[in-house]
Amino acid sequence: MNSNQNLSTTSTEFPRFPTTVVSGNLHPHFVLYPEQSRFIWKVSWMSLFSSLYAIQQRHYSVAMVPGGVFLTSIYYWRNPDYSSWIRKLDMNYIGASLIYQTIRAYNSEYSKMYYFIMICAVCCYPASYHFYYKKQYWKSTYFHCMVHVIANIANIVLYSGYILPANTNPPLSYFMQ
Repeated sequence: MNSNQNLSTTSTEFPRFPTTVVSGNLHPHFVLYPEQSRFIWKVSWMSLFSSLYAIQQRHYSVAMVPGGVFLTSIYYWRNPDYSSWIRKLDMNYIGASLIYQTIRAYNSEYSKMYYFIMICAVCCYPASYHFYYKKQYWKSTYFHCMVHVIANIANIVLYSGYILPANTNPPLSYFMQ
């Protein structure tokens, strides 16, 4: 069996998850087994609802944060190739979005609660890596999903209150003059 056959996808499922197991082991190109990838893929849909809630609350400029996380995450986790450009895009978008939204939360109505909850979410990420490198893939998957769940809770908290417009937000207003 050549390497292209190992990476084949089934035509009966949507989305198409690749074959990630070779001789009982995780294929070297893929991050997790199909069941774990599906689990994260499903949890990634929560970001869509956070984005829609931000739009409903008329926080349009921050709605792109969970909206973009949703798009990059569902695209990556349907085919989680470790060396793919979409993985880099996903991780960089999430990092930039976290910085942007953390700045936008400054002086918002629920900023303290948002920051506390978001710190809890971010703390789950190293735990996910810890279990991943110990080859405890389900524990890693659960902690990764907790990042999504807790971060989306933080988003909903933030979007439930007043958020300063970007041009009057002290950290951002310096750049917008």
